Amino acid sequence: MSQLSSTLGQHFAYASGRTGVLQQLLLTASDKDRLLGAANLEAAEQILTELKMTDPIDQGLRKADEILSALSEWIKAEVNLMSPEAKRPVFSILWIEEYAPLLSYLLKKHFGLTSPASREPQSSMSESDIEQLKELIDNNTEGSLPQPLVSFVRETKKQDMLTPEIIDNLAAQYVTNIHLALAKKSKSTAIMQYVVHRIDMANIRIALRLKEEDADLSVFIKGGTLDLKKLAGNLEGIVKAIEGSNLPYSLGQAIRKTADDPNAFERALSEVTASDIAHMWNIPLSIEPVFAFAALAQSQLTLLRALIIGKRAALEPQAIKQMLPPFISASHYVL
Repeated sequence: MSQLSSTLGQHFAYASGRTGVLQQLLLTASDKDRLLGAANLEAAEQILTELKMTDPIDQGLRKADEILSALSEWIKAEVNLMSPEAKRPVFSILWIEEYAPLLSYLLKKHFGLTSPASREPQSSMSESDIEQLKELIDNNTEGSLPQPLVSFVRETKKQDMLTPEIIDNLAAQYVTNIHLALAKKSKSTAIMQYVVHRIDMANIRIALRLKEEDADLSVFIKGGTLDLKKLAGNLEGIVKAIEGSNLPYSLGQAIRKTADDPNAFERALSEVTASDIAHMWNIPLSIEPVFAFAALAQSQLTLLRALIIGKRAALEPQAIKQMLPPFISASHYVL
């Protein structure tokens, strides 16, 4: 037991120093603004190669997609170096966060429920896994995919009267259940709070989109702290549901002020995530600082992907700014 504790202590001591170094490589607000101001995709790609964040990857890469793919692999490699093997499964909470929209899109496409304007969402899944998922959905070939995922897809395909909304909810709930199981297994209160808050925020988005007194509770994702009956109502009911949950009390007032401004609304929600991550940075000799680095790096990678999509579409900087997810800094503190 003492040898195991010593090994864990060594891992976490190394991680404590390493995350401090890695924090200096992450994006800054000025990095984001510089990319936004790039004249075109080629200029943005050049700026990518000049960022501190891309220093650890192959310096010969020049295309945005290759750079972002290499960054994703670098993040995972750093996490594996800093984490004891027994703790690594918890990071799947982050690695599969983008599975739900991809899984939903592919199922809707299979049933002919996508529009001509729909595009396949970006995902952190490997190309081989994506191809296997497509084969499973279209041809019932499971390949080497996890059995729970195979079972979910097959059971979903058996259902009648599927709508895009039902498929979205089923995919989101499937991934959420995995997140909750992994967070519980980690025995980390901070990581569980991060997961539960992400569920709550997804439900707030759904509630504000509907804002109906008689909204069907089945549209919400189960596992959060919000009272779904209160959430399935008007704006005041949504605010009361927030104030009665374990989300910051101030979020209710922020939602009341920003409900009709999508960008301000998302910024208000991002402050909850930023606070959860900041808290994890400050838990010494544990897996939480590594999770904080990974969560922050993944959020910045998502922002970079959205920015590159905008540049590829030749959108104006202001238009791209409107579609970007909120920027979360590497600060250990939230004011």
